[in-house]
Amino acid sequence: MKLARFDTNNYEYNSNSKIGIYLIHGFSSTTYEMNFLANHLKQQGYHIVSNNLPGHGTTPEDCNKYKFNDWLDYSKQEFAKLCSTSEKVFVIGCSMGGVIALHLASLFPINGLIIGGVVLKFKLHFQTYYLNTLLCKFLKVRKKKMIVEKSLQNKIKFYGYQSYPLVALNEFKKMNKYVIKNLDKVKSPILIIHSYSDRVSIKENVHIVKNNVSSKDIKVLEVDHAHHNVFDQNEDSKLIFSEIDELLKNHINNY
Repeated sequence: MKLARFDTNNYEYNSNSKIGIYLIHGFSSTTYEMNFLANHLKQQGYHIVSNNLPGHGTTPEDCNKYKFNDWLDYSKQEFAKLCSTSEKVFVIGCSMGGVIALHLASLFPINGLIIGGVVLKFKLHFQTYYLNTLLCKFLKVRKKKMIVEKSLQNKIKFYGYQSYPLVALNEFKKMNKYVIKNLDKVKSPILIIHSYSDRVSIKENVHIVKNNVSSKDIKVLEVDHAHHNVFDQNEDSKLIFSEIDELLKNHINNY
């Protein structure tokens, strides 16, 4: 098995810039998956903040100790800090980070929101909503490779933990239910990115966002080759980054 893509560090760049961008990684992952994008945005002079969520960048067992409100509260505090020094603010979230980004946008007047591979509804519905709810009290972690077909188990290079923290996964499920109820409060311009090669996020998640937010400016970018961690380097990075740059420039200049 190849080593996971893992980073225990938090990052902040260009703290004197008045354009703030808060990056949020996904479930059981780390800032690693946002580093490629962070460096791209750093070079343009934006104030970038990218931190590990509570229970991330440590161990799956540690992650299992946290409730979903811990992730939301931490992100609110970090984003509020960024708002206090910024004239305009943006949020970019991957997977569960996209869910948290939507939550922030339901609370704050964000100038622009970008979410990729967002997971508001899980692909493995029965296993996640029923089996895991019952079994996570006894089986608290599970190897990530066990959820993919056998032929790929020793080929995929996973992000973050090698195992899913299943108690925390149950919290992720609860968080989605909470966030979905408040999607109508999201009014920010939004770019939703979905890849047809994503093995985790289903297309229905795009529809959930589009049909429930109150944003008047909604754009969906569909790509063919990117993996679930859409903001890390992949075959579609050039197109994805171009769309991100366009949203940022348009809403920096127009507001």
